[in-house]
Amino acid sequence: MSDCCERDARRQAVRQRQDLNGLDYLEVAGDQLSLQVYFLGKLPPQLSEKIVGEVPWLRIEGGRRVTGIRVVAVEPTIDPDPERDDFLTVFLDRYGDFSTYTLRLLGVERIDPRYDRLAFSFKIDCPTDLDCRQAPSCVEALPVEPDLNYLAKDYQSFRQLILDRWAVLMPQWREHHAADVGMALVELLAYVGDHLSYYQDAVGTEAYLDTARQRISVRRHARLVDYRLHEGCNARAWVAIESAVDFPLAAGTAFVTSLQDARANGKAIIDSELLASLPAADHELFEAMAPATIYASHSEIHFHGWGQRACCLEQGSTSATLLDAWPVDPAPNEPPALGGGERALRLKPGDVLVLEEVIGPGTGLAEDADPARRHAVRLIRVTPVQDEVLLDKHGRPTPCLDVEWSIADALPFSFCLSAIGPAPDCAYLEKVTVARGNIVLVDHGRTTPSQGQEGLGTVPAAGSSASCRCAGLPGEVRVAAGPYQPTLARGPLVFSQPLPDDDPVGGIWQAAASRLDQDVRQALPQIWLSSSRAGQGEQAWQPRYDLLASGPDDLHFVVEMDNAAIAHLRFGDGELGSAPVAGDGFQARYRVGGGTAGNVGAEAIRHLLLDGFSAGDGLRIRNPLPARGGKPAEPLAEAKLYAPRQFRKWIERAVTAADYQTLAERMGGIQRAAAKLAWTGSWYEAQLAIDPLGSEILAPLQREAIAAGLAPYRRIGHDLAVVQARYVPLYLKLHVCALPHMERAAVKAALLTVFGKKTLPGGKRGFFHPDQLSFGAGITVSSIVAAAQAVPGVQCASVTALRRQFEAANREIEQGILPLGNGEIAQLDNDPSFPEHGVLDIVVDGGR
Repeated sequence: MSDCCERDARRQAVRQRQDLNGLDYLEVAGDQLSLQVYFLGKLPPQLSEKIVGEVPWLRIEGGRRVTGIRVVAVEPTIDPDPERDDFLTVFLDRYGDFSTYTLRLLGVERIDPRYDRLAFSFKIDCPTDLDCRQAPSCVEALPVEPDLNYLAKDYQSFRQLILDRWAVLMPQWREHHAADVGMALVELLAYVGDHLSYYQDAVGTEAYLDTARQRISVRRHARLVDYRLHEGCNARAWVAIESAVDFPLAAGTAFVTSLQDARANGKAIIDSELLASLPAADHELFEAMAPATIYASHSEIHFHGWGQRACCLEQGSTSATLLDAWPVDPAPNEPPALGGGERALRLKPGDVLVLEEVIGPGTGLAEDADPARRHAVRLIRVTPVQDEVLLDKHGRPTPCLDVEWSIADALPFSFCLSAIGPAPDCAYLEKVTVARGNIVLVDHGRTTPSQGQEGLGTVPAAGSSASCRCAGLPGEVRVAAGPYQPTLARGPLVFSQPLPDDDPVGGIWQAAASRLDQDVRQALPQIWLSSSRAGQGEQAWQPRYDLLASGPDDLHFVVEMDNAAIAHLRFGDGELGSAPVAGDGFQARYRVGGGTAGNVGAEAIRHLLLDGFSAGDGLRIRNPLPARGGKPAEPLAEAKLYAPRQFRKWIERAVTAADYQTLAERMGGIQRAAAKLAWTGSWYEAQLAIDPLGSEILAPLQREAIAAGLAPYRRIGHDLAVVQARYVPLYLKLHVCALPHMERAAVKAALLTVFGKKTLPGGKRGFFHPDQLSFGAGITVSSIVAAAQAVPGVQCASVTALRRQFEAANREIEQGILPLGNGEIAQLDNDPSFPEHGVLDIVVDGGR
């Protein structure tokens, strides 16, 4: 009999019987010429002595290529312990093939017939890459498949198919009346088959990116090729708060755009009851992204001119001096203090100021102020100073603050600080431009539900399972969680990129302009999810774009938006992200809104939503600059177009020199990079030259940041060296003929400006501005002549000398170009103090 059993209780019963014996197991020696055979107890008497030659008690059967293997000797090993089994070493004349052989006992008395033979293989110790565990041989017989028409795909074909099958199975049934229960069952099954057929077609459609129609399917397909289908992002804005008192402002405090309701006229603060009574489509809601403290002294901050008049902050400025104040005036009979102690302004690095022109510099009227002359800057350095020359009314030094902001926030245009007013008064106008403090970063969206949290139900139980440790001892009962993919009741859900962390220690503060901009593909859903279980506390879950990097214990989840903008929540499976446990209840708070609806104009945000709070009559809420950054969800057609090619464009490793260059230029603050692989004698070194944006000097912090950013992409075996770009100083001589009515000095001054390194009025850069030239950009004679000819007052111009500084000419004028290498950048500062940075010599003839 051939059987397959998982438990063998008979073996132990035979072992306990003193009058029965049998084969237990055997081991094949390494040379495959001997077997160690173990018995269920002591050896039988016939095999308890050493035998050399033919052994009639043992026989080897089986084999396909190698057969007839003979036993040539046996040698018993008797264990002196009566409780331990003996074994018999069986010597063979040769070894077998890879088939299964059987060792049989013949003529041995008192052997249990169930254990008179052992199946074995000579090749048990041969190396293999397969699992040694054998598959169970108990295989169920396959059912006989009926001959069906698999082309049936709709209701009618399914109905006919079932009737044809029933005609074979039940030929006696002939009732085809519609009211018959048999026909009702046939039509019901045909309907279910039609529904399942449609579902199969839909699944097949969603299985490919080109044919998928559901947003969730396209999102998952695109992620497989490293393309992120984005759901848009919300808009952000700077809100300025003017207040007569100091008060704290919590994160999440709501700001509302102008309300077309008489009850809100003239009110800076409104309550929830008033807002709830208004149509939601009539206003937009913004919420503070971080807590803040509102100071009355920051409502309007004036600039300090150091006693100078008709001043302005020039375009490109990154610093200014603000007028501060001592906090308390001295008593009438007390001498004034010389200053010191706490001041009125409490600005610190990281704070944002909005520079705003408040009166027209030509008229002195507030109505003539240019609303376009507003700019936000984020402070990176605040230094208290005193003006010892200009004293206040008490004879104390004037307190001031020197503030600086990053080059990314450099002024895009000039700001007039003071001016001479119009005739006939010709009054001196001060405070033309002021700085607004109390600037709060807000983003579009409304947190809902307003009270408590939205319940998302309980994770269902799909059933329980238990395992048996052994007979009569059950194991632990496990409750399996059923399908749980809740949806949010309201929408559309807000997506927003988290604010990056600043590094105050390293002096790296994100610019004000950058805090309004978002990478839409890094935006995450604004949802706060928690789960609770009876007798246990709450657990907070974190949203992620996907769960590919999540571990089995990470409480992460994914939000997927369908075609109707309904948010579906998806959890992990216990390997990629933690799986919900049956019985857990989930609650959520989230924000709705986002998209382009939040891109409101300047002065649109006018109200603060606070219940039971009053800041007096001096409170004013406004956004001096328009909100920006709100983007709609990406269309499916766009994702299908770009996703298949995205992984080829986005480099994730640096192997060639071009890879290092591309990865470096992906970082901020870099105009261009040039890279080459240099052999050091033992390995390659990637030498990366950097042309920083807006400067000719690579700061040490920027150098370290670039090296750290490239480290994860560096190829193993490559060293990395980030170096300053090699600047090539030039010597340029121009001969210009001025028009007869032009002054030669004025023409030369204009030429020096055009061929300078500064930004010209109107935003155009000078010919040798650091950002105008980059690696390998040769200087052509024709471009120099064209720039000179464009200067008003120039009749004709020619280049008489063009070469590298401190080097002889190399036919640059004859060839029409001064060539530069891939790692070289032209430099011509024309600074008399540093002639090694380039010299410009202009000779002007003609004119007057």
